[in-house]
Amino acid sequence: MNFPNVLLFVCCCLFAVRLSSQGFLHTSAGAIVDENGDTVLLRGMGLGGWMLQEGYMLQTADFASAQYQIRQKIKELIGESATQLFYDAWLRNHVRRTDIDSLKAWGFNAVRLPMHYNLFTLPAEQEPVPGQDTWLNKGFELTDSLINWCKANEMYVILDLHAAPGGQGYDQGISDYDPSKPSLWESLENQRKTVALWKKLAETYADEPWVAGYDILNEPNWNLPGNLQLKNLYREITDSIRTVDSQHIIFIEGNWFANDFTNLTPPWDSNLVYSPHKYWSVNDQASIQWVLDIREQYKVPIFFGESGENSNVWFRDAIRLLEDHGIGWAWWPMKKVASISGPLSVVKPPAYQTLLNYWGGNGPEPAVADAVSALMQLAENLKTENCIFQKDVIDAMFRQPYQDSTLPWSKHQLPGVVYAVEFDLGRPGFAYFDTDLANYHVTTGSFTAWNQGWSYRNDGVDIEASEDPNNLPGYNVGWLEAGEWMQYEVEVAQAGAYDVEVRIAAGGSNGIFHLNSGQAAMTPEIAVPNTGGWQNWISLLQQDVVLSPDDHKLRFYVDEAGFNLSSFRFTFKGPSQNVTTRYISGITLDEHTLQLSVNKALMADLPAAPAGFSLFINGVQVPVTAVALNDQNKRLVELQTTHTIVAKEEIALSYTGAGVVAEDGTALQTFFLQPVRNTLPVIHAIPGKVEAEDFFFQSGIKLENCSDLGGGQNISYLDPGDYLDYYINVATDGVYKIDYRTAAQSESGAISLKLLDTSGNATLVHSLSFPPTGGWQSWTTTSEMATLPAGQYVMRLEIETGLFNLNWMDFLLVTAQQETIAEGGLLLFPNPSDGLVNMHTTLAAGQRIEMAVLDLSGKLWWQASLEPSSAVQKHIDLSGLPPGIYVLTVLLENGAVLKKKLVLY
Repeated sequence: MNFPNVLLFVCCCLFAVRLSSQGFLHTSAGAIVDENGDTVLLRGMGLGGWMLQEGYMLQTADFASAQYQIRQKIKELIGESATQLFYDAWLRNHVRRTDIDSLKAWGFNAVRLPMHYNLFTLPAEQEPVPGQDTWLNKGFELTDSLINWCKANEMYVILDLHAAPGGQGYDQGISDYDPSKPSLWESLENQRKTVALWKKLAETYADEPWVAGYDILNEPNWNLPGNLQLKNLYREITDSIRTVDSQHIIFIEGNWFANDFTNLTPPWDSNLVYSPHKYWSVNDQASIQWVLDIREQYKVPIFFGESGENSNVWFRDAIRLLEDHGIGWAWWPMKKVASISGPLSVVKPPAYQTLLNYWGGNGPEPAVADAVSALMQLAENLKTENCIFQKDVIDAMFRQPYQDSTLPWSKHQLPGVVYAVEFDLGRPGFAYFDTDLANYHVTTGSFTAWNQGWSYRNDGVDIEASEDPNNLPGYNVGWLEAGEWMQYEVEVAQAGAYDVEVRIAAGGSNGIFHLNSGQAAMTPEIAVPNTGGWQNWISLLQQDVVLSPDDHKLRFYVDEAGFNLSSFRFTFKGPSQNVTTRYISGITLDEHTLQLSVNKALMADLPAAPAGFSLFINGVQVPVTAVALNDQNKRLVELQTTHTIVAKEEIALSYTGAGVVAEDGTALQTFFLQPVRNTLPVIHAIPGKVEAEDFFFQSGIKLENCSDLGGGQNISYLDPGDYLDYYINVATDGVYKIDYRTAAQSESGAISLKLLDTSGNATLVHSLSFPPTGGWQSWTTTSEMATLPAGQYVMRLEIETGLFNLNWMDFLLVTAQQETIAEGGLLLFPNPSDGLVNMHTTLAAGQRIEMAVLDLSGKLWWQASLEPSSAVQKHIDLSGLPPGIYVLTVLLENGAVLKKKLVLY
C-alpha cells in the first residue's frame, strides 16, 4: 500500500471513529447540548417542496395550492402513468447528496425534513384492513439516504411531520389538507395513525445520533379551544415515542402556525424543545421576548424551526437577533421555482410556463407530449447543478450577521464593463442603499416589496430582466429613487484618463446621477434624457474620468429618480496629464467644515490656508482658516472656516491659486463661485412649525408639490413602517398643542410621534389618527396635546397607517411647567368639585378655543374644542379623573392663554 492510500485509509478510519462516537443531542438548562454538555447552535435548512409540494413554490397556488390538487391537475392532463414518472423524478432529483454537501459547505449544520405521511403509510381510507397500518418503503428509503448524506457531512437531521394524516390545518398548501375529507382533528383514526407513524419512525431511528429529534407536527392551524386537543395528541405521541426511544429530542410547535403555546407549557418531557416560527416581523428583542420568557420560566430550549421568505436584510437581522440570544434556527426553503429568496432557484422551463398559463385559464391546452416534456424538464432542473445559486442569500445568512465589510460580486477589471446588477455583497449602507429593504407586514400590517423586479438578487436594489443587447447578465437595475446607490469593487490595471459609457433607459427626463470613488465625486451630476421608454437603451458618454489603482470602490449615486441602469464601460484613453485637474463638487461636513472633490489624487503638501480658496456664504466672503488633504482619499480636500454654517445657507467656492497640484504634476484649474451643497440638517426650534419635507433622514417617503396655502412640498405615498427623522430643539419644558396638516382621499391615516435621545432610546409622545378629507390636496388640521421636555432630540414620525399626505406640524406652547398659574378671567364652580364643573369666561367671546386639563406634572387628562360664541359657558364632566390638583388651560384663538387651578375630590 503506497503512502497516499495509507493516508486515505487512516483518514477514513479516523472519520469512522468520530462518527461512531457521536452522541445524541439533548436538552440541559434551556439549551441544546451534545454528549459532552457543550451547547450546539443548530443552523438548519428546511427541505421544503421535496416530500410535500406546496403550490406557491411551483407557482400553482392560484389554482392548485395543495399537493393533491397539483397532482390532480397533472393527472388530468397527462394520465396516471406519466404523472407517476414525474413524481418519481421529482423525489429522485429534489434532494441528493450534492445538495447536502453544498449546505455543509455554505455553513449549515442541520436540515429539517418536511415529511408527507403518504410516503410512509397509506391514507386511513385506503387501508385494506381498517385500523391497521400499511408501511411504505419509499419514505423510509428517502429518509435513510438523507441521514446517510448528513452523517457523512456531520450534519443533524430533524424529522418534521409536515403533512399529517388528514391534514392538521385549514391552510391546505402546507399540510395537503383536503376539506372534502376528515382532517386530523375530525378523525380519531387519523389521530391513531399519526401516533403509530411516530412510533414507527422512532423505532426506525432510535439508535441514530445524527437525527437531532422529532418535530411532531408542523404549523397546526385549527380552532382547538385552549389547545387542549393539540396538547393531548402531543402527549400521546410523546408517550408512544418514549416506549421505543428515550434519547431523541421532541420538538413542539404551537397552534396557529407554530406560535400559540397556550396550555402547551410547562413541558411534559425532560427532553423537549419549543419550536416557534418567525416570519415578516420586525427583528428586535421585543419580537421574540415571549419565547425568551418561556425559556427563562421553564428552562426549556427554543429553536425557531422556520423562518425566511424575506429579503437579505431581514435574513441578516433575524439571524443575528436569534444567535445573540443563543437560539438556533432552520430557514425555509432551499429550492423554489424562479425565486430569489432561497439559496437555490429552480430554472423555470418556458414550456412549464405554458402549462401554468393553461391551468390558470390564460392559454390553450398543450399537447400531452409537450406537457410531459415540460414537467420532466422541471424535474431535471431540480438538480443542484441545474439550479441558480443565490450567493447573496448565503452571504447574508452567514457572513453579514457578523461583518460589515463588503465582498465583490465578481472581479471587475478596468478597462472593461461593470454591470449594474453586480454591485458588492454586503449590508445596506456598506454595499448599497435602497429605500425599501424588507417586508415586515406581520408587524406593520402592510406588505412591502423589497425588490420590485424579483430578479437576480435578494437585496433591496430593484432588478428586472433587461432588453439591453449589451447586457451580458440579462438584468438591469430599475425603480431607482433619489438617494439610492450601489458600490462596485474594481481593479484598475492602468492609471490614466478613461471614457465612461453609462447605459441608461428612461421614460422621462428628470433623472440625475454621478459616480464616486469612495467618498469623492469622480463626475459632476449628469442629467438623463428621455430615451423613449424604460427599455430603450442608450449610452451616455462621460469623458476624461481619471482612475488609478488606488480607486478600489466605485459608487453610483442616484441624485434624482427617473431612469433604469444597465452597465458602465470604462475605456482607457491615455495618461492623466492629458486631463485638466479640476473641481467637481463640494459638500458640508459640519457647521465649520467643507469637503470638495477634485478629479485626481492631489499632492500632500498643500499650501497654507487659504491656499487660494475663497468661501462665500449667502454672497458674503468668510475666512478659510485651514486646508488639508483627506487621510483616506487624496481626491478630497477639507476646508475649515470660523463661520458657523447653518442649514439652507447658500455656499459658493472659488479658487484662484496655483499651489494645489495633482500627483501627476498638473495644477488645479481655477474656478469661480462653484456651488457647495449644504447638507446640514435643519434643527427645528420648538415652539415653531416643522415643514414635513425638512427631515434629515427618511425611509419609504416621497415628496410632491403641495397646493396648500404656502405651497412648497408635502410628504406622500406613506406606508406602514415608513418613518421620518427631524432634529428638534425644545426650548421649554411644557405642554404643547401640536397641529398636523394632512390630506387623504378616502381612508384614515395614523402616526406615532417619538423622541429619541442621544443613546437612541425612544419615548412615545403620542399616537394620532387623521380623517379622510376627500382629496390628496384637500387639507385639514388635526390637533393633539403633548408634554415635551426641554432639550435637543431626534423626533421620529412613524407611519402606523398610510394613505395620507402631511404638509407640516406646528408646535404651540400651552403651559410651561415653571409658569405661575394665572387665574384671572376664568371662573370655575364648584371648586373643589366632584368632577362636574361649570366654566365661564367672557374673554373668549367670538373666538374658537381649545381646552385642556393637565395635572401638575404636565400630563394631559382631558381636552376639547369650542366654536366661537358670544360668551363661553361650558359644563365639563371630569368625574372620570382621579382625585388631585389639576390646571384647566384655555387657549384662545388670538393666542392668549387662560388658566385656573382645579381641585377634584
